[in-house]
Amino acid sequence: MHVIVAAIDFGTTYSGWAFSFRTDYEKDPTKADVKHWHSGTGTLVTTKTPTCLLVKPDGVTFQAFGYEAENQYMELADKDEHKNYYYFRRFKMLLFGALGKAGIATERLTIVLEPEAASLYCRHLPVNTTVSDGSLTISEFPTGSKYMVLDAGGGTIEITVHEVQSQYTLREVRAANGGDWGGIMVDKAFENFLCDLVGETVFDTFKHLETVDWLHLSREFEFKKQAAGTQSEGNVIMHFPVSLTDLFETDKERKMSIKDTIVASKYGKTVELKRDKLKISHSTVDKLFEVSIQQIVMHVQKLMNDERMADIKAVLMVGGYSESPLLQRAIKSALPGIHILIPQEASSAVLRGALIFGHNPMTITERVLKYTYGIDKYKPFVKGKHQKSKRRITDVGDRCNDIFDKLIEKGLRVKPGETQVKREYCTVYKKQTSMCFCIFSSEEKNPTYVDDKGCTKIGTIRIKFEEPDDLPGRKVNLTMLLGGTEIIVELEDEKTGNKVINTAEFWG
Repeated sequence: MHVIVAAIDFGTTYSGWAFSFRTDYEKDPTKADVKHWHSGTGTLVTTKTPTCLLVKPDGVTFQAFGYEAENQYMELADKDEHKNYYYFRRFKMLLFGALGKAGIATERLTIVLEPEAASLYCRHLPVNTTVSDGSLTISEFPTGSKYMVLDAGGGTIEITVHEVQSQYTLREVRAANGGDWGGIMVDKAFENFLCDLVGETVFDTFKHLETVDWLHLSREFEFKKQAAGTQSEGNVIMHFPVSLTDLFETDKERKMSIKDTIVASKYGKTVELKRDKLKISHSTVDKLFEVSIQQIVMHVQKLMNDERMADIKAVLMVGGYSESPLLQRAIKSALPGIHILIPQEASSAVLRGALIFGHNPMTITERVLKYTYGIDKYKPFVKGKHQKSKRRITDVGDRCNDIFDKLIEKGLRVKPGETQVKREYCTVYKKQTSMCFCIFSSEEKNPTYVDDKGCTKIGTIRIKFEEPDDLPGRKVNLTMLLGGTEIIVELEDEKTGNKVINTAEFWG
């Protein structure tokens, strides 16, 4: 039992952290101290900050994160001192599969799946603080009820189906799935819109040469995105950088001003430029969300048409993108007769739920495996069946290297802390001093080799033999236990009884 639990939500576009004390959790599980971030411009205060990192010219030393990284980089760029610095944004997906990050001790780190965390938070909300469509709240769901969790973030959209086990526990009945249709897709649509106005060449030049103006414009659009869908009349007014106008009009091939070019374009009736102000109709801004929302709606409808989803009566929307009125309306329109529930703290629901899980991991009772798990193994080499490059000569004959030895298959229901697999392996060399296994996850049910497409290495475990045997065939027992949010692997030397234990991240 921990005195304090902290949670980090590392997102594609925005990140945040929060903490709660055990005494506060026992009084109110939803209570949390959530870090508030100041943008540094105006009065904007948010519960998350942009996932941006500024590293000093040595390529190693941390300088700033979030709004601070954005602001400092803009200041450096304004003085033309930014070129030797390293500025990263939206790099989360590049870290997929990385383990042991950030200096946090393994025994103090637990990974919780985002849909589960959000679901737990909403399960604990009192009826009067849960946003709903007026007739149902998630905290009232009886045991056995199934509901869909739509976790909409900046990068990815993840959809999971949960079933209520008791008042405060749940089990997963359909593994997370979805796609990269989040807020970043809207940002890309905005870039395409600007390309339509000034041309791709001018826009690319603007992004690379006028870095400060581009960052200011990007941040301003991020704020406008959050308000999109709240009005239908009038215009959205944005600052149009003078540098962008200059780049456009210094092109000798241009025969019209940027203002006249816009008038003559397909946006002639919906977009107007007055000095450095760009007036865009609400309908044009809303249209930037169209492809993203269409993809999400199509996927949700496809899932709901599955006969296994027939008893789902509600959709829980969480994540920052779920706060978009446009997305909310689209989901409600696409699912008539289904209750749409949105917590008041949709963007911080994952953080708050992660704290609940940290204080009480047993709130998750069952999951559906999203991946197949296995290890690398030697098998007798079969000519014509196995790849020649994987042939190895051992003291027990020719063996095929890198075989994916499946321990547990995707799609199976597992109970964290209870589901385990046991296997026996033998050494293949004389005087073998150790046995090492690499742990892999795979998107396929039956991969052949550990380096097949979709396979990812998630951990390694090795057991040493202090007194090697003269002959091969020494037995080692491997046990894999699916813990709450990690895979626990144990190796036992059958001859001596010596054991080693290691953990790997459990991705679901």
